[in-house]
Amino acid sequence: MSEPQRQPASAARAARPPRRLLRTTLRASRLLLPAALLVLSVAPALLAFTSVAPQADAWLELQLAEHEWVKTYRAEVSPVEELRPLAPLPNLKDWWPVERSYSRFERWFSDHLGWRNLMIRAKNELDYRLFNSSTRVYFGADGELYGRNLIDNEMPATERLLADPAQAQAVYDGVQAFNAQLRAQGVTMLLLAPIQKQYYTRERLPSFAPQVPDNSHFLALYQRLKTAPGLHFIDAKRHLDDNRSKFPIYYKQDFHWTDLSAMVVAADVTDTIAGLEGSPLRWRHPLEADYQPFVGSEARFAARLNLQEKVIEPQLKRTWTPRHQDKQAEPGSGWEFSTDALDDAALLPATCMYGNSFSDGMLRAGLTEHFRQFHKLSRTLPLPQVPALLHGQCRYLIVQVLDIQTGHWASLAPHQ
Repeated sequence: MSEPQRQPASAARAARPPRRLLRTTLRASRLLLPAALLVLSVAPALLAFTSVAPQADAWLELQLAEHEWVKTYRAEVSPVEELRPLAPLPNLKDWWPVERSYSRFERWFSDHLGWRNLMIRAKNELDYRLFNSSTRVYFGADGELYGRNLIDNEMPATERLLADPAQAQAVYDGVQAFNAQLRAQGVTMLLLAPIQKQYYTRERLPSFAPQVPDNSHFLALYQRLKTAPGLHFIDAKRHLDDNRSKFPIYYKQDFHWTDLSAMVVAADVTDTIAGLEGSPLRWRHPLEADYQPFVGSEARFAARLNLQEKVIEPQLKRTWTPRHQDKQAEPGSGWEFSTDALDDAALLPATCMYGNSFSDGMLRAGLTEHFRQFHKLSRTLPLPQVPALLHGQCRYLIVQVLDIQTGHWASLAPHQ
């Protein structure tokens, strides 16, 4: 039996990788991690400065827009919703004193850092997955979400305002004076004050979240307004109490009432005005729900990385054909839109509305279709400035103010 042939020494050395090449590869691999960290550290800053240079920003967009990873990033990482405007870049002419301008620059840099949306969303996702917590929202039981700013700041602000009996009386008197001012102009006001969902879902709040009491100072004011002489007060709370076992009255991942609740209140407003007019018209639209996947305002504001989790929430099914056409108002006019005028004596007279996003649900429920013409005032308009815009526009004014709109309630109180 013959022995296996031995490989020549020169061939064996050739088969092994050269030591010099191996050492070079090892040295290069040691540099990969520092290089990656350097890129991840410098790139966000470069992207921030590029964003203020239009030509550089346009060039970068042209180079990267068609890359698949860029498309994937933009599809999966949407901009974070803010409760404030992002800080602008300080003017270079105003860099004195330096310490003040530096703090403004630091705020701008923090707000425009590259990949900021990804970093914020990734951090929020980790907080949720590991600790079921967030600096933006409270995660309650049964999928309920609550805005932290609303619970920690806005609700307590109203309670502090009304905790002083003199201030509470001033707000009450201010509402009455506002109503009398409108009546002197020939305008009848209907006031409604929706309350927050914490009154109905307090058992779902985390134990460490501030709780709203049943006997809150705002509810005390609410009860007084219900029985105020000469004031047409729409009792939205009564409708919420009556319907909480029939359908969801608030969204789980949103602080708004559902459009179903909004329709019930809109029907009461319409029927009240019809009664004041002596009109036989009553609310015409049926209440039908269509349950669909929904991402509410609190879910969006939570700014998690996983945007695919959606909750099935009730949406209002439109069963009517709109007759009105809306015309958007000019910016700065104090108005949002006006409908066209319908020549139909069976409809109610021209009416105006002042309110925020809660009143938007009433509009989606078809409120305007019961009036010959309808005007929506700007939600950014200070409430005391409303009467000056109403001359000749409408016979009725629907005013919707939330319990947490402390500034609105305080603006009606006579200055002490």
